[in-house]
Amino acid sequence: MQMKFKAHQTFAIRKGWLGKGLRGVEEVSPMLLMPSSSKEAMDELGLGSNQVVALRYWLETAGLIERVRRNREHDLTETGRLILENDPYTEEVGTLWALHCNIASAQEDAASWYFFFNEFKMNVFGKDDFTHAIGRYIFTHNDKSKVALTSLDSDFSCILNTYIPHDRTSNKQVSPESVIDCPLGELGLVDVDNRAARTYRKKPANLSVLPSLLVLYAMCPTRKQMEADGYTAEREIKLETLLDGPCMPGRVYNLDSVALLTKLYELESDGLLRINRTAGLDVIRLTEPGMTKEDCLASYYEMIG
Repeated sequence: MQMKFKAHQTFAIRKGWLGKGLRGVEEVSPMLLMPSSSKEAMDELGLGSNQVVALRYWLETAGLIERVRRNREHDLTETGRLILENDPYTEEVGTLWALHCNIASAQEDAASWYFFFNEFKMNVFGKDDFTHAIGRYIFTHNDKSKVALTSLDSDFSCILNTYIPHDRTSNKQVSPESVIDCPLGELGLVDVDNRAARTYRKKPANLSVLPSLLVLYAMCPTRKQMEADGYTAEREIKLETLLDGPCMPGRVYNLDSVALLTKLYELESDGLLRINRTAGLDVIRLTEPGMTKEDCLASYYEMIG
């Protein structure tokens, strides 16, 4: 496995970036975000050169664009097209949960994000806790095990900037006009624990703003995964897997068993799954095993229509 670190150029996603990038690829040129078109992208999007690199990285990592035609151009993915058509300014909370889920599940392209949500077991932590833990993880999982500590420090800072508004992390008074926060901060998944000690904590997803369809989203494969050779659709999934399995809702949304079951009961009421807790089996059975992430997102947009 070859993991990427610090590919974000120290920039977390900024409000308005993703929609701007999607429109650029769709309406201006499929080559706009390729490295060969850097100057054109800077002029068209009003971004600096490193910001263009960061925007390309986040659009690819979040699964919104993909390289095509011998890696010379980009196309919008089905997810990218759904967002551009239904939520072009990425303001809907369901869009934000989908983006977060995709990034937190990108084991290679967003290795620090994947590790933070799926493997890192500490709920209250500091930077050293994170860098030491991910260093051990890299040594056993990465084909190129030597990763500079500065890259891990940069990823940790970027994670904080992704999920915590700047005025919560800075010891200085921050003007609202001086920074542009990442929209994923609205999800409230990470917060400051002790500002003086520079410790932070994971927070469970707020169930009142987590649509049940986005919990199903985390459980389903992408269309490409579904269509891949040898793929077998899961009809039954253990509750334990949904709670503790990598990239499953329990992990990517910081849900405990009570919160997870609350959302599963909502999905059961909507006829999308059945919960079997008899004889100690504790499994859920999908009523539509062919459902994909893209189907879940499309259903969400239809619901809020």
